[in-house]
Amino acid sequence: MLCSEIREIRAEEEEVQRRKEALDSLVYMRAKRLRESLEERMRRAQDNGEWSHLTQKECAELHKEEKLYLKSLVDRLRHEQARTNGMLAQLRRAKARAKLILGQVASERKRH
Repeated sequence: MLCSEIREIRAEEEEVQRRKEALDSLVYMRAKRLRESLEERMRRAQDNGEWSHLTQKECAELHKEEKLYLKSLVDRLRHEQARTNGMLAQLRRAKARAKLILGQVASERKRH
């Protein structure tokens, strides 16, 4: 029974680890966009065919709105990162406890 619990904990730990890695990647990409200057954003928009009909003032306003949105998104992602890190730590502690108990059970069986 303990072995199956350890397998379940490992599977959940792997899933949470994948989620953590995805969150890390998202935070990195969004933070990189957050550091983008107006000129870089305008250049990227022109390359993608966006903002071609907008004035510089309109571009600046859209850029400012995007930055505010990205900031709130990065904040939410970082909060989720912290929560995921906590879950991962909790799972690792549970796995260590289960292995310790399994080791104690095995040593008890050897004595008898």
